[in-house]
Amino acid sequence: MFYKIMSLTVLLLMCSALCFLNAQQVSTPVTVKSSVGDTDVLAEYNGGKILRSDLNNKISKLPPQVQSKYKTVDGQMQVLDIMTTEEVFYRKALQLNIQSDPIVMDKNNNGRKQFYIQEYYKRNVTDPVIVTDTAKRDFYNQNIKSFYISPYISILYIQAQDEAMAQKAYRELVAGATWDSVSDKYNINTYAKGLKGKIKNIRLNGYIPGVGNDLEFDKLIDATTVDTLAIHGPVETSTGWHLFRTIERVEGRQRAYSEVESELEQKVRPALETANLNAMMTTLKAKYSVTVDSTTMALINLKDRSQNAAIEDIAVIKSPNTDINVTVKQLLANFDKMSPQEQVFFTKGDGAPQLANQELTKNIMFKDAVAQHYEDYFKDNADYQQMIRYNVLQEVYKRIVIDQINIDADQVREYYDGHLDAYTTPESRAIEILWFENEKAANKAWKRYVKAAKKGQTTELDKIVKDFSKYPERRMYDNQYNNGIVANIGQDADFSKRIWTLNIGDVSPVFTTVKGDIVFFRVLKENPKVVKSFTEMEPRIFGSLKKEQEKKQQEAVTEQLYVEFDMKKYPEKITLLLTAADLFDLADGAARQRKFKDAIVYYDQIINNYKNNVDDYKATFMKAFLVTEEMGDKTLGLDLFKGFLRKFPAGDLNESAKFMIDEMEGKTDAKFEDNLKDAE
Repeated sequence: MFYKIMSLTVLLLMCSALCFLNAQQVSTPVTVKSSVGDTDVLAEYNGGKILRSDLNNKISKLPPQVQSKYKTVDGQMQVLDIMTTEEVFYRKALQLNIQSDPIVMDKNNNGRKQFYIQEYYKRNVTDPVIVTDTAKRDFYNQNIKSFYISPYISILYIQAQDEAMAQKAYRELVAGATWDSVSDKYNINTYAKGLKGKIKNIRLNGYIPGVGNDLEFDKLIDATTVDTLAIHGPVETSTGWHLFRTIERVEGRQRAYSEVESELEQKVRPALETANLNAMMTTLKAKYSVTVDSTTMALINLKDRSQNAAIEDIAVIKSPNTDINVTVKQLLANFDKMSPQEQVFFTKGDGAPQLANQELTKNIMFKDAVAQHYEDYFKDNADYQQMIRYNVLQEVYKRIVIDQINIDADQVREYYDGHLDAYTTPESRAIEILWFENEKAANKAWKRYVKAAKKGQTTELDKIVKDFSKYPERRMYDNQYNNGIVANIGQDADFSKRIWTLNIGDVSPVFTTVKGDIVFFRVLKENPKVVKSFTEMEPRIFGSLKKEQEKKQQEAVTEQLYVEFDMKKYPEKITLLLTAADLFDLADGAARQRKFKDAIVYYDQIINNYKNNVDDYKATFMKAFLVTEEMGDKTLGLDLFKGFLRKFPAGDLNESAKFMIDEMEGKTDAKFEDNLKDAE
């Protein structure tokens, strides 16, 4: 029942019930919309209830861009299904005392450590920072050059091959030729040539877009003024021969303090935080008597691990408080847990000393945070509680769903043998096609081609293709399957049949394709079908069977838990949280992104929940139109338009609906002819 809502589960905070909320959602119609309150009970079970406020809170924690989708009736039902399923699994976990499992406790301890560190950093490094006006002004004055807006210059430009070509281009410009025409003729700079000789965004920093770094040329440009007639050059610099004309120039200027004051807060804050961190670390190192073994640290090799064997057990960070100590082995183990991107940060940075400093900072903050009972600050934090809950849910799902799945080698082999066609690439052929303007030219070429093909005269065949074919570059077509489609050309059942009727080496007669092209072809070769081996497919099949069994096990367990904990849902209390205008906007946005199924969901919400003969009238028409014109389902579209007219006998859109019906039934041409006769 919950399979397709996995993506929503991921969005809900820490993916509560991530593993087991991926079954098919069943929509439930809304039957009651009267009393709506935060305390409305949407579900209840042995030991608790889920209120409307709980549902709304879940939705509010989704990214803003998707919240509207889950304020629809179906969207709220998906969220409610997630919440109820999560709850019964959690109840089962408590029953099994999974929260006391060593694996879960270890995960919780690791997660709790991060909350300790975050809270300690926030209260001792981030929060104490006060960015004063004096600090901002000092930063501005010390970094005033970074607040300078460079000039903006645009030029017309030609880079010539040599001095002679530059002089020719110059003479033609002087004679009155347009810059873009001369650029097309002489410009070897493809960047400028593609822009009709115009280069913008020259900032006098030594770099000219499309040309490269050239300080000398940059200075020449800076020395000019805007002049729509002047031609500067030819002149040679390190990047070649240049001709240019300055056509636009916006002088640079210094941004005033008042202009950048709002930006300075974020520019000053990092330095102040770093100062706080350094001061804090100095205090903590003294408090816990920390020493760093710099000599051993210098010997650590992050790239070649074999070099570290002799020093693995040496503590590079030492303290009487053993929780702070870090050995070379521990340091390398933590390094291995990092992503490749994180590892590069250290291997290309200061290496082991930088890594050790990071470990020391985390360990010492954690130690002091625990000593000062920082858990009191975050123990009721929703994210912290969710982390604890998620670890419990993950383990209970593993035990009662994943661990119950058993797939043996015989099952995998049986599946492979029973689905061999799915792992087989069918026979294919390669053909050579010749294209013609008319049958006369085709027949003439065909006679010569057949004769050369029989004699195996490859050179002559190439000459015939070159001399006679309309598209000699479009001659070879591989991977032609017996499926009614000509690869790289399109649907053409007759053409495809001809390919597979001929023998290898045979030449077809001249014929006309479904697209009206006059052609003939030769079958060059046939590639035999290829069956992927069991060894190659075994991991994929195992994964598919596991996923299938997991889905079945998950559904069965969920149903059992609903019964065990007497879970009752009240879908009739779900009420639409969006106005008709909101839904029309969402439908329009979805359609513009070609997400037509989503758009139909929104139209259905309007049709079902805003039955006022205005909103539902428009939504019913738009749904029919979308299905017909955008999704191309004429059969369903015809039914929807007819249903629209039955439901709404009168209205501004009815004539349009009738026209759409006539068009799909082929009556529009007949009516047009009748109108012409009447006019006569």
